Amino acid sequence: MRRLLATATLLALLLGGCAPGPDDPDPNPSGPQSVRPDLPSAEGAIAAVVDALNAQDMSALPMVGPAAEAQADFEAIFAGMDEIYPTVTAGSVAYEATDDVAVVALTMDYELGREGWTYETEARLRYAGEKWRLDWAPSIIHPELSETTRLRHTQREGRRSPINDNQGVAIVEEGAMYEVGLDKSSVEAAEWETASADLAAILKVDPAAFTKKVLANGPRAFVVAATMVQAEIPPTVSQVPGAYVREISAIIGPGGSFAAPILGTVGTPTKEMIEESGGRLTVNDRVGLSGLQARYDEQLRGVPLVRVDLVPRSGASASPSASPAPEKALFQQDESVGAGITLSLDRDLQTKAEEVLSTQAGMAALVVLDIKTGGILAAAQSPAGGTYPHVTYGNYAPGSTFKTVSALAMLRSGLTPSSLVNCPSSLTVGTYTFGNYSGYPSSALGRIPLTTAFAQSCNTAFAGAAGTVTGEQLHAAAGSLGVGTDYDVGFTSNFGTVDPGNSIDLAASMIGQGQVTMSPLGMATVAASVAAGRTVLPWLVEGTTATPTAAPLTAAEAQQLQAMMTATVQSGTGRSLQGLMTGAKTGTAQWGQTGALQTSAWMIAYNSTYAVASFVEVGDSGGTTAAPLIVSLFR
Repeated sequence: MRRLLATATLLALLLGGCAPGPDDPDPNPSGPQSVRPDLPSAEGAIAAVVDALNAQDMSALPMVGPAAEAQADFEAIFAGMDEIYPTVTAGSVAYEATDDVAVVALTMDYELGREGWTYETEARLRYAGEKWRLDWAPSIIHPELSETTRLRHTQREGRRSPINDNQGVAIVEEGAMYEVGLDKSSVEAAEWETASADLAAILKVDPAAFTKKVLANGPRAFVVAATMVQAEIPPTVSQVPGAYVREISAIIGPGGSFAAPILGTVGTPTKEMIEESGGRLTVNDRVGLSGLQARYDEQLRGVPLVRVDLVPRSGASASPSASPAPEKALFQQDESVGAGITLSLDRDLQTKAEEVLSTQAGMAALVVLDIKTGGILAAAQSPAGGTYPHVTYGNYAPGSTFKTVSALAMLRSGLTPSSLVNCPSSLTVGTYTFGNYSGYPSSALGRIPLTTAFAQSCNTAFAGAAGTVTGEQLHAAAGSLGVGTDYDVGFTSNFGTVDPGNSIDLAASMIGQGQVTMSPLGMATVAASVAAGRTVLPWLVEGTTATPTAAPLTAAEAQQLQAMMTATVQSGTGRSLQGLMTGAKTGTAQWGQTGALQTSAWMIAYNSTYAVASFVEVGDSGGTTAAPLIVSLFR
């Protein structure tokens, strides 16, 4: 009998829960109510509702009313949201036992703006026809929505901040440009062809191509012929029937290809960028696509205006005589202007460097560094280089300019500039025979001072030093001159690789061949370190620098290297730079397939103000091909 009473008591607890008596306080007055014992749980139905909302498709949901009408209502609500939908999650559930109703809290989470937009709504489900059914209402999407209102998304980019030169003057900035074209809707169809040809002639664009473009567009299209600044628009444009001028916002620079590989471009984000942005980017945005515009895009763009408004639906009102409800902002991220960046670039020097390189048939580059600050004053490349940053990120064999690094390793092994070294006409290391360049002076063969071997660029003397200099020592010397280590200096850069392997490769590396590679920027860094008497790492963006991690270049080592580079200008292969540069080192490097080798030409140099590297991918020699570019730049 005692067991039966205990069982009955347990059954009562399971059916009734731990419900308080009439005089007991509610232990959880705000918590969810339990489902009526005679009704199934609504959890499965709630999960289906959440899945349907996240899929933006409720056409198959059991509903109190027609599912098709609910789906149409849903689509009307989001018609102005630019395909931006919330991620919906379910929260607590409360059961209204007397009405067979379950009320579920829903969290709406939108990827909007910098911090997102999150709020809560409620959905009601009613138990009818042996199942739980959604009682659709617009307020499920937002508490303030009704049958006569919808959501509208607006986004407007903030004004893009400028990129400034070293004087604080904008190199590129956002400004007004003007699209000039033909508005087909404002001119008779019979005049389209004539008007197109006349407008093209005034704007000096291809008349046939523009006319074809006009005729191919719709009858109400505005067809752009040219985009230009206001001062460039010919006044006679107004005489052409249908001609129209439209102001647009654009990124304006000094024109042409000025520093294009460094500055980069601005445009519509790619599909991949949009997908990776987590909802921050759309096809309506403008973002940096390359160079500094991409690296500092978030800083330059600032914060865009993002709004979601509650607005009337088209043609909807509470009654025929009622006025539409006023618009109301539900979410807003205020617009703010980004912060500009200031560069070390000298506008005049960069312009002249590009002019010097403008006639080069192949890839060529000039880099100029400020010796005192390490700032990049110019980094230019020839038109053949396009917009890829060969000048700062290229990967080339540096040839004999790398003997500056090798000389430091030899000095650290115990030599001095006056130490005698062997310079034979040829040298065999393993299975490979090294020789000197064609035209090497016979008077500089045999036992000669290290300074002479450097100034005359004796390959065999430096390749032979591989017997006393290890690969680790060569890499360490490169580090002390700012190269051979990957640094993040705030822009797209390459400071080269110095990782020789076997004895042949080490000998080749000593003369800037083998596995040694450098960019023009890297070799300018070597020249700047020697000239400054310390390890220099160049910088481009103000406030963004890197710290060398290698053993520092000492003052004594710098003085010895300066003496050898000075001898190169005074009596060696850099004599063409006399009067312009204090010290220099020439270089040539062979590359390509066996039997079809080509030669790159290099020259690095410095004076009291500048360190410079000149590079020509296909040339003759440093003295005859690369040096003249430096002469043209500084004379």
